[in-house]
Amino acid sequence: MDEEKNRTVIVTGGGTGIGRGIARRLLRDGFLCVLAGPDESFLVETVQNSGVDAERALVVMTDLRDPDEREELVQRAVEWRGRLFGLVNNAGVTRLTPLLDESVEEWRNTITTNLEACFFLAQLTVGHMRKHGEGRIVNIGSIHGLVGRDPLGLDVLETSPGDRGPIRESAYAASKGGLLQITRDLATAVGRWGITVNAVSPGFVSHPEEEKRRRLAAGEQSGLVGKSDPRMIEAREQISERIQARVPLRRLGRVEDVAGPVSFLMSCDASYLTGTNIVADGGFSAW
Repeated sequence: MDEEKNRTVIVTGGGTGIGRGIARRLLRDGFLCVLAGPDESFLVETVQNSGVDAERALVVMTDLRDPDEREELVQRAVEWRGRLFGLVNNAGVTRLTPLLDESVEEWRNTITTNLEACFFLAQLTVGHMRKHGEGRIVNIGSIHGLVGRDPLGLDVLETSPGDRGPIRESAYAASKGGLLQITRDLATAVGRWGITVNAVSPGFVSHPEEEKRRRLAAGEQSGLVGKSDPRMIEAREQISERIQARVPLRRLGRVEDVAGPVSFLMSCDASYLTGTNIVADGGFSAW
């Protein structure tokens, strides 16, 4: 991929999970990466474990919910190498919550992080990309932005303590559904400047065990198990087994299964693709 070398791409949420996998893949494919996230040590670890020269990455600790910090992130990316080619809107939050316990505060935090920040980061980057007549934006969606949550026939997902309704990720689903529509809307708006906008929607993706432990220690939520509900912890293996049984490929996804499509969409081979959504879910949503 010689044509991709020295093109600068911002990757949000590049310190953990799927974002870490995307950053590693892009760095190994020859891109220069600006890794953004709330924990600098996690971002540095991504760079150290990528197997490339550390000078090919810039680490920026940032809170993407803050408009000023979003603006500073893009400005630093532009000033770093003089030109910005791509943006991967990967950073996101979620929480498994009984339907009737979803709070306004949690809803707003999720929408601000997963949807609002993505649009306004895209807006900022387009302002720079249009000057050069090309650019790539890839939004990381989710199958939960396409289909309703499947309880998998498990009582632990259908009931909650105090009869507060089934377990859901309502704000997350809304944010990802909105992100897919923003992808289409932006694609039709910025194509005139040679900029493509696409999405990759993962299904259920597993993370390395050491990262799971670290994320739980930091108080974060797993994509499958809510930390606040001990029933979910106990049912972790059963949930994983039910999911894999429903996936036609009979396994959970790996971060590499998402990073590959993102790298492709950033490449010259995808220059005529825009407004698309690649569903990387092993066929889960095909039923």
